[in-house]
Amino acid sequence: MNRKSKLYYYQRATRWKLLRDRSPIVAAIKITQRCNLHCKHCTWSNKITKDLPLTEWKGIIDDLYKQGVVAIAIEGGEPTLYNGIKEIVEYIKSKNLIVIFITNGTQDISGIYPDVFWISIDGMEKSDNKMRGPGHFELATKTIRENRDKKIIVLSTLSKTNADDVEAMCKYFSDSNPVFGLMFNFEYQYSDIEDVALDAEQRRKVAENIISLKKKYPKVLSSVSYLETVGKNKKCYPWLLVSVTADGKQRNDCMIRHVEKDDCSKCDMCCYGELSRMYEVKKDTALFWSENIGLPKLLR
Repeated sequence: MNRKSKLYYYQRATRWKLLRDRSPIVAAIKITQRCNLHCKHCTWSNKITKDLPLTEWKGIIDDLYKQGVVAIAIEGGEPTLYNGIKEIVEYIKSKNLIVIFITNGTQDISGIYPDVFWISIDGMEKSDNKMRGPGHFELATKTIRENRDKKIIVLSTLSKTNADDVEAMCKYFSDSNPVFGLMFNFEYQYSDIEDVALDAEQRRKVAENIISLKKKYPKVLSSVSYLETVGKNKKCYPWLLVSVTADGKQRNDCMIRHVEKDDCSKCDMCCYGELSRMYEVKKDTALFWSENIGLPKLLR
């Protein structure tokens, strides 16, 4: 069945709800964990330094397809450093799956053609460069300006360093740059990184601010249904996303468990938040996935 058809999603929803099927709908693959940056908030970079060969990744992608995923997010590390990345993108597309490409925006992406790029920029210039290293903001925004033919979304992970930059980012990327939109994530406080994550009350206040800015800045893509749960107790359905590390290990539960025991009270990551609200049939979150990622419009 065509995985870009509404019927496929209705079939999956029936299996989830009635048969308690727990197969994923989205995959996130860390194609490499090598990275050219040393971001203060990243627990993943360079922990695994040997990349799997192309043939092994194709086998993993085949397995993810059998599990029922409709979209694969390629991330890292920095995925442009993987030798064979263009072939990986095309192989996923050959299976009629949606390709999300998450990059720090410092490398050449001109010859790579996923369905959408998510370029990580964590605040305005001062804050972003503090988090990701000197010169990152200028390099990433230059990449955006040089790739106007591509669908690019800015993905900003919010922390103590950049929470005050939210409105400035909304204005900058609405007025000055050819981006499709801007989406927000919230930093999870891993035990081995610098203390940068906001506490629950701080996250809640920042999310409320983003909600208030959405009407003024239509390029803010994060759904209200997701933002309304930030900093609060909520249901999460982590099995909707299967994650794969650079050594090929899969988890069909919380990706934090690749690294350490998870603590749900500290987590407002948008990948799980937006997927969980879609599972709960929130109309604006379904729209988020259709308009921004490429899934069919499931609700009207």
